[in-house]
Amino acid sequence: DSFAAKFDDTQECAFMCLSNLAANESNHSPLIKQGAFKAFVDRSSSTKNDGGKTSIFALANLTANSETLSQVGRGGGIRPLIALAKSDNLHAQCLAISSLRRLGFIRENRDRMMVEGILETLTSACNTAEPEILREVASCFCNLSLSSDYHLDTARTAISELVILAKSNDFETVRCSLGAIGNLTEAIEAHPLILRQGNVPFLDTIIGCLERKEIDIKREAARAISNLLSSIEIHPQIIQRGLDSLILLSARTCEECQYLTALSFRKLSPTISSHHSLINSGLQNILSLVKVQDSKTRKHAITALRDLSASGKDNILFFKLGAPASMVELVKDNDKDIQILAVATLRHLSSNGCITEDFSSSGIVQSVIRCISWANEDLRCQIAGLFANLSEHMECQSIMVLNGIVQAIDTLLSIEHHEIWQDCSRALANLCANEGKQAMLHRQGGLKTLAKLSKSKEDICQRYAAIAMRFMSSSIEVQNLLANGKESFLFLEFSGSNLLDFQRAAAAAFASMSLNQTGKSLILRKGGIRPILQLCIHLDLTVRRDAVFCVANFVSSPDFRQYFVKEGGVETVKAAATTNHNVELLRDASRAMSSFSVDTATKEIMISLEVPKVLCKLAKSPDSSTQRFASLALCNLCNIGAREQKELVVKQGVLRVLLFLLRFPDLEVERCASLAIAALSLGSDRNKAEVIDNGFVRPLIETIMYPDTRMRQCALLALNGITLGEVSETKERVFKENGLSSLFALIKSEDDESIHAGLYILGTLAEDMEIRNAIVAMDCLRLVVGKSSLGSIEIKRAAAYFLSLLSECPEYHDGIRTAGGLESVVSLASLVDEECQDYGAFTLAFLANNKSFQVPLAKLGGVRPLVSMMATNSESKHYAALALLKLADNFENHVTIAEEGGINALLKLGKSKISSEKMQYKAALTVGKLAKNACSMKSTKPL
Repeated sequence: DSFAAKFDDTQECAFMCLSNLAANESNHSPLIKQGAFKAFVDRSSSTKNDGGKTSIFALANLTANSETLSQVGRGGGIRPLIALAKSDNLHAQCLAISSLRRLGFIRENRDRMMVEGILETLTSACNTAEPEILREVASCFCNLSLSSDYHLDTARTAISELVILAKSNDFETVRCSLGAIGNLTEAIEAHPLILRQGNVPFLDTIIGCLERKEIDIKREAARAISNLLSSIEIHPQIIQRGLDSLILLSARTCEECQYLTALSFRKLSPTISSHHSLINSGLQNILSLVKVQDSKTRKHAITALRDLSASGKDNILFFKLGAPASMVELVKDNDKDIQILAVATLRHLSSNGCITEDFSSSGIVQSVIRCISWANEDLRCQIAGLFANLSEHMECQSIMVLNGIVQAIDTLLSIEHHEIWQDCSRALANLCANEGKQAMLHRQGGLKTLAKLSKSKEDICQRYAAIAMRFMSSSIEVQNLLANGKESFLFLEFSGSNLLDFQRAAAAAFASMSLNQTGKSLILRKGGIRPILQLCIHLDLTVRRDAVFCVANFVSSPDFRQYFVKEGGVETVKAAATTNHNVELLRDASRAMSSFSVDTATKEIMISLEVPKVLCKLAKSPDSSTQRFASLALCNLCNIGAREQKELVVKQGVLRVLLFLLRFPDLEVERCASLAIAALSLGSDRNKAEVIDNGFVRPLIETIMYPDTRMRQCALLALNGITLGEVSETKERVFKENGLSSLFALIKSEDDESIHAGLYILGTLAEDMEIRNAIVAMDCLRLVVGKSSLGSIEIKRAAAYFLSLLSECPEYHDGIRTAGGLESVVSLASLVDEECQDYGAFTLAFLANNKSFQVPLAKLGGVRPLVSMMATNSESKHYAALALLKLADNFENHVTIAEEGGINALLKLGKSKISSEKMQYKAALTVGKLAKNACSMKSTKPL
């Protein structure tokens, strides 16, 4: 026993000696080589005389050497140290935890430490108030958290203690604990554990650390937050309490802080609620981060910019701070990822109208176009979207076209990507809407590009291409280029396509081209008439409407009208008007009908197809333009020469509609209705009877009193058409409807056309004896005579005809003389107008039968015009001869007849083979009387 006790004391002294030697790092290697380390490990479990502690202290001293850390861990040095860390002795505990901290630098040591239960030891050690121990604990946690395999265990066990350590006043303790938290938060799976155990105090602590002055603490807190932001659930709390601090931190020059804040902004930017603060408070800092040297920081910052610019909120700040210019510089970067993000940001900003400010000097389009040739699919997708957005601004379109946008789009289309093709087609559709750029776009190959886009499988792309083609076709310059060039006429292909958008584009293009002569010629030359007519009966209303509009424009030109008639245009338009109720389509259909109805040959076709029935329905349309065109078409159709055709029109039921139109409160419609009635009445007694039976006379008589001159004239023409002819019933109906009073009032007006028409009707009515007596009884002779002396030649003719009718009846002669009619008759006969001469000669022939008128007529100069007419071969020659023969019956007229050359005229009449024997005999007898009278008077004047 004594020997054993002495041996134990000696052994204890030896271990104490070795422990003291281990305090010097230069002795560590010899000690390990000579087996001291193994002895320390074996001795560490001893409980005699604190020998175990001495060995553990020696092991702790050995961990001070970085070269021995791995050997200490492998040799079993961790377990004793963990046991010592649980000591009540603060110095021993601190020494053990410090040794464990150093051992934690090695990955394999961390695995052994976790197996030995280091987490529970460290969490227990957090209960002390010793700053040195807490600092070592925090540092040990930080080293342990470097192993991602234990993040979940560490978070589950020690997150609360780490939060407490982060609240410490000691700089290193806070820094290391935040570093541990930052490492733990790298595992997204650990976030629920961290947030559930730490909850709000945890976030408050981390966010509070952002507000400390120490840059290292700010950095570690920012790292923890940037990792936590990978979980979107935490975003609202960070935005509410920590975003302002992150924005302030981003202004620091610390590269790592810049990187972490840029990363945080990138993760926050998809959350809409963060945009207001990030844009209004942090946009300047983010733009600064975009310009730093570190590529990762720049990518995170520009990614955040891309997302923020997509929100559309407060975008004005982007332009005030020069964001577009910064993005243009980044487009020139060699990093394709940065280029893609820069163009994407410009794409989002381009939807704002502010981008038009200084757009020409910004170089956006030029910079983007330069990088298309080597751009990958993602970059081309963003460029196409940028072009599409820019094209919606009129201010940007000129720059785009001048920089060869069509060639750029062609290059983009070399990759078959539905988004690229869709945006390119949208861009061209917007650009083609600018009338001033259409010709230039065509010269750059716009139609070929659109033809390529039209073959896309995407319906949206096809729709945009169709819209662009529709705009292009409306340009006269483009039409001229198409007419002079050799490009294929795509619209014909479109018209036969199965896609509705293409058919609509074709119809709209044809409609636009039909507005001018160049477009019409182009369509005709390319064989577009038949496709247009086929589109007129398309199932889609828009297509039908544009096609019928095109037809109406075409047939308004006489040069193209017959081409449509030959292709069945009348039948097609009739079918379209019959089966549709759209106001615009019916308006154009009626306009087309009004143009078709101008040609005589086409009128017969229209009548045979019973087009008047369709026009009758159109004439009742609530649309005023449709009514006018339909009324005009009816008027033209009624004005056809053949009696059978006119009667066929009446059989198709137009009279009832014309009566409705005659009373319609639209002067244009009423005029057409009146002219239609006039045309139908002329040459057909059956139609006149139908017109009278349908009650047209009273409305027409009322209409001739309208203040509108043209309306009065049309109504008078209708009444003339009704009353002309030998049918007395028509004249009697006008008389019974008290038409004479209206006619007299009209004749008293100052309008020559109305006076002429009124006198003409008056002459027609006077052909009926009963009506003639009524006219004379109304004392109208003085009015007619007065108008004949002052009015136009048409008035004079009408008055001459009226007077010629009255002159046939001797009972009216005195009235004619009293009204000054003799002077008017002589004056009318003296006019250089064949019709007036005819009526004048006829009247003089009857008036000369009245012996009391013979001398006055000669004195008024009636002989000279008679002699002049006898010298011609006109129809008036016969009545002039009769009148002269009658005047010669009175001896008082012989001298005047001789002086005016009447003798020679009579001699020629007697010798004329054309004259009848009776006329020759009278002429010879009259010449004899003249000679006898001359001898008896012994006149001194030679005959």
